[in-house]
Amino acid sequence: MSETPTGPTGPTDATASFETLGPPGLTEPREGRARRRLVVAGVAGLVVALLGGGAYAAYSFLAGSGPDPEDVLPASTVAVISVDLDPSAGQKIEAIKTIRKFPALKKQLGLQADDDLRKWAFDKILDEADCKQLSFDDDVKSWLGKRAAFGAVDLGDKEPAPVLAVQITDKDQATRGFKAFVDCTKPGEDFAYVVGEDYVIVSDSPAHAKSILDQGETKPLADDTAYQKWTDEVGDAGVVNFYVASRAARYAVDLLDQMPADLLGIGGSDPLGAAKDGLDAFQGLGGTVRFSDGGMELAVAGGGIQKFSGLSDVGAEVGALPSDTAVAFGFGLDKDFAQRITDGIDRSEGSLEDAEQETGLKLPEDLQTLLGRAITISLGADAPASLDDVDEPADVPAGLVIHGDGAKIRAIIATVEEHVGMHLSDIPLVVDGSDDKAVIATARDYADALLQGGKLGTDDGFRAAVPNAARSTGILFVDFDSAWRDSLVAMAGGEGPHGEELAANSKPLRSLGLSSWRDGDVTHGLLKVATR
Repeated sequence: MSETPTGPTGPTDATASFETLGPPGLTEPREGRARRRLVVAGVAGLVVALLGGGAYAAYSFLAGSGPDPEDVLPASTVAVISVDLDPSAGQKIEAIKTIRKFPALKKQLGLQADDDLRKWAFDKILDEADCKQLSFDDDVKSWLGKRAAFGAVDLGDKEPAPVLAVQITDKDQATRGFKAFVDCTKPGEDFAYVVGEDYVIVSDSPAHAKSILDQGETKPLADDTAYQKWTDEVGDAGVVNFYVASRAARYAVDLLDQMPADLLGIGGSDPLGAAKDGLDAFQGLGGTVRFSDGGMELAVAGGGIQKFSGLSDVGAEVGALPSDTAVAFGFGLDKDFAQRITDGIDRSEGSLEDAEQETGLKLPEDLQTLLGRAITISLGADAPASLDDVDEPADVPAGLVIHGDGAKIRAIIATVEEHVGMHLSDIPLVVDGSDDKAVIATARDYADALLQGGKLGTDDGFRAAVPNAARSTGILFVDFDSAWRDSLVAMAGGEGPHGEELAANSKPLRSLGLSSWRDGDVTHGLLKVATR
């Protein structure tokens, strides 16, 4: 993957074989320069848009994918996000199944199933840039590949160097074609690139571009054990993939050190110490966006994310909500949750004592009891025809369930009510419970439904959106099949064509789930949109 000279714009030296935009002879980044700001990022956006984004997977069936970005980027890459427009055949089929369900997508894109989305996107970029001397067929199609990545690489400087990697299929034609594209779009200074065998590497200086290409050839990211671990934990790659190395935490800590505490409204000798401690334990993270089961999902997996350790599972509690629940949110707690909250209160200044006197609680013990082992919040399926019809809490079936010692939780609620001089029944809200839960609901009938329990966990829409509910410590679920969808569509779209279009394009949605769980020392997260 040797570099191709593209006509130096400055003195003839080790870096002058790279095409640069900016003052002649500029080979190293200026101190304090805004080079890491928007220039390379802007070009990255153009090129990713040129490639057409993840949706191109639904339209492209060409073979010959070539190497991935991780095969040419170096192991010192801090973070990277890549677009793969030639994923597996299974991903292409799933993409087509999903996209064809939404009438607006095909209409807005103006695409047929066999269209090349790269041409569609490229033509739009040229129109916006008022660059009519280039065409996709004549200047791009012969060399542009189907993969691109944008990220940052640790080259030993105080800040990581930005990088954009664009896959090419013909080195000679790419040398001419990419230069024509850059000359046409005029990205500005602090921009340099080198053409390798399989990728064009773009960075903010010729030295950085050359170093990234050379290091990627010697020690590619694909061979890095941490990269392999976290991408493997995520599972099958999708149309968009990303990776954050553990070394990224160092840059994040530096960023926190530069944030003025007074602007954040916090004090203390090191008000962001907890956040920095969490970053110190960070081990890396991988993620992907892929099509699956007629829907789409975002999956992530990372290590050293301490905030999610020790939490109790909440799948059983969410699964026991009424079967027709429209929205559910649940999270598990650990035995030290209240202790961590009160640790942030300065007892020396009397703040903790003030809180105890105002609430009548003994902290943190009573707070831990009050919170229980898990909490669920839910919205029932009985939606009003219009939100204008909502006059009081009872008009919206909603409730909170605290899972723990029901009698003790209600006693603590009563204690707080007496000390603050206000009762939940004044709102009015219903407070009730059983041996293992306490319920606060907007109406008596919904409180009874929550006490009785249900079988949301057996619902097909729930299982499609939250496949790992049994071991999840946090769950958000939205049922698009409920009457709430019709009410919200009517409110947002009203009558007429706009409302009809909104209804037609929301109808394919079945459910949405956001869940997190731990498997050993690995924290997983999954956002899944299921369709009919």
